[in-house]
Amino acid sequence: MITPRGKRLQLSHLRDLRSALPDAPCIVLHSACAEPPRLAQQLSEAAEVFRGATVYGLMPMGEAPYAGVEATEHLSVQALFPGKGLREPINSGRASFRRCTLSEIPALFVSGEIRADLLLLQVSAPDENGRMSLGVSVDYMRAVLAQDPIVVAEVNPQMPFTCGDTALLPEEVDFVINANRGPQVVCPADTDDIDLTIAGHIAGLISSGAVLQTGIGALPDLVFTELGHLYDLGIHSGVISDGVRPLIERGVVTNATKKVLPGKTVTTMAAGTRSFYDFLDRNPLVEFHPCSFTHALDVLAAIDGLVAINSVLQVDINGSANAEQVGDRVISTPGGLPDFARGASAAKGGMSVIALRAATKGDAFSNIVTAFGRGVPRTVGAQDIDYVVTEYGVARLRNKSPAQRALELSAVAHPDFRAALRRGETFNRTMEHS
Repeated sequence: MITPRGKRLQLSHLRDLRSALPDAPCIVLHSACAEPPRLAQQLSEAAEVFRGATVYGLMPMGEAPYAGVEATEHLSVQALFPGKGLREPINSGRASFRRCTLSEIPALFVSGEIRADLLLLQVSAPDENGRMSLGVSVDYMRAVLAQDPIVVAEVNPQMPFTCGDTALLPEEVDFVINANRGPQVVCPADTDDIDLTIAGHIAGLISSGAVLQTGIGALPDLVFTELGHLYDLGIHSGVISDGVRPLIERGVVTNATKKVLPGKTVTTMAAGTRSFYDFLDRNPLVEFHPCSFTHALDVLAAIDGLVAINSVLQVDINGSANAEQVGDRVISTPGGLPDFARGASAAKGGMSVIALRAATKGDAFSNIVTAFGRGVPRTVGAQDIDYVVTEYGVARLRNKSPAQRALELSAVAHPDFRAALRRGETFNRTMEHS
C-alpha cells in the first residue's frame, strides 16, 4: 500500500498499514494537545493487529485510548512525559515511562536508540503550496521525521497553521485521514486566594525587559495578570497558554530585549482554548521551534534576564525540588523543568523561580520537608534554584549556605511546620502518607 512520497493517500483505518510495518513496530504519537484523537482511537481498536508494538507518547492532554486495559494487553506504551492522559495508566501498571528531560528526547531518535517505524500526527489543513503545519506542538517531531518513518497525518482544519519551524512539505507525509473533532483544548484552571497570593509574590520578582518561561495552569495565568504595568517583556518557553495573549495584544510582551529571535514569542508547544488557537493561526509574533532549540542549555544561557517560573510538589530543606512523585504515585517526569531552571540560573541577570503551596490536605501535610520519601526523585537541585515561593513569601536561595537555605525555606513553610523544620526533625506528615 506504500506509495511514493507526496501522493498522500487517503487512509480509512490504521490497521490497513500493518503489513507495511516490521514485527513489533515502534509507533510515535504527536505530543500534547496535538495528539491525533482519531488515529489514537484507531490504534486502540487495532491493538491486537499491532501486537508487540511499542507506542511512545508525550503529555497527552486528553484521553489516551491506546493505553486502555484491553489495548495494553497487546501494546507496550511508554511515556516520555505522562501528561493527563497517561498518568493513570502508569500508576496502574499498564504503561511505563522514561525519566528524561525534554532537551534529551530528540537525541534518543538522532542516535537511533529509539527508531520510529510509524509516526502519527495531527496537522493543519494544507496551504496553497500543499504544506501542512505541525500546529500547536513541534517538540521532538523533527527528530522523528528525520528517521523517515511512515507518516500518517490527521488533517484538522481547526488546527492553527503556526509560524516558526512547523511546516511539513508534501513529500514528508504518506497518508492522510480527516479529523473528526478539533484539537485538544485546555481551559483556564480554577484559582483561589492562595494561588493569587503566590502569583503576587512571583510578579514582584519580575522587572521590565525580563524574558519569561512558565508552565501551564492557574498560577502562570495569574502571574501574567500581575504584569500589565511592565514593558518590553519577552517569552521563551516550552509551552504557552491563553495567559500570554493579553500581554502580547497590549504590547507588554514585545520581545524587544531578546538576542535570541528578537521580536518573537518562542515556544515548542501551546495548550489553550479554541480562541487561543485561532490567535496563533499564522501569527508572525509567535514562533514554534523544536525542543532541541527551545530547551538547549546554550540557547537558554544566552537569554539575558531569563526568568524560569515552575511549580513543583515538594521542596526539601536543602533546597532541592521534587516535581514528579507523591509517595509511590507518579505525577510527572522531569520534562522541561530542569532545562529551564539550569538555563535561567546560568543566564546573565536570569533567575529560576520554584513555586508551591506550603501545605496540602487542609494544611495537614507540609510540602516543604526535611527529606523526600524513599524513592522520590530529585527533579532540580538547589544549585539551579534561586527563589522558592509559597503563599507565605519568598525564600532566596542563591549563594546561600545549606544552613541559610534551611532558614529561608522554613520561613516560607506553613507555620505549623516551621519549628520542626528549623530543628531539622524528620517528620512523616507529608502528603505521601495521605
